[in-house]
Amino acid sequence: MQRVTRVIKLFVTAAPDLTWKMRSEPIESSNGIAFEWTFAGTNTGAWGPDTPATGKPFSFNGVTFMRVENGKIVNQSDYYDGLGFQKQLGWIQ
Repeated sequence: MQRVTRVIKLFVTAAPDLTWKMRSEPIESSNGIAFEWTFAGTNTGAWGPDTPATGKPFSFNGVTFMRVENGKIVNQSDYYDGLGFQKQLGWIQ
């Protein structure tokens, strides 16, 4: 859980106007759930010491998969276009 908290803090610090929206209804099964989402915001804060604020807007789609056992989340995996995200911020060509 600490990892998730650090990631959320990082995003909120780097993009205080961050929005997260579900793109569709979740797909549920007896042992898991999956859903699509969109993150968007403006990079007005540093992501880290080597990635200062760019002032650029960004938006990217992703999907989350959660595996559930005995009513508890035992694994969560997120997939998104990291290359497109970095291009939007101008970190790579």
